[in-house]
Amino acid sequence: HIHHYVHRAREEACASATESTPVVEEALRFYAPSGDEARLTALLERGIVNVMATDEDDKMAIDLAKRGSYNKETKEWVQSEGHKACVALLKEAMNKAYEEACASATESTPGVEEALRFYA
Repeated sequence: HIHHYVHRAREEACASATESTPVVEEALRFYAPSGDEARLTALLERGIVNVMATDEDDKMAIDLAKRGSYNKETKEWVQSEGHKACVALLKEAMNKAYEEACASATESTPGVEEALRFYA
């Protein structure tokens, strides 16, 4: 039951957020590796989350979605259709973020340099 309350608290925090906050970024990194395409889509459509945000291991949501979920029985990481959909959603959001960073930049910034590496 605790998991349910944590999940609900995360959704409420995201719903009331008007900008990217640690809670919103944590939700992004939670939905992506769980393959929750619907919640990830809803969060991305709000246009407030920093899709480049990383966790304490320097992993972005797209890295976690690519890895998939851990199957305790087979002891392997498995990528479901939901994970693949999440990767596609995140790629699109990252492309948009890079384009916006480049369009608004008047000089070379970390975002512009990252876009250069991303598109290469």
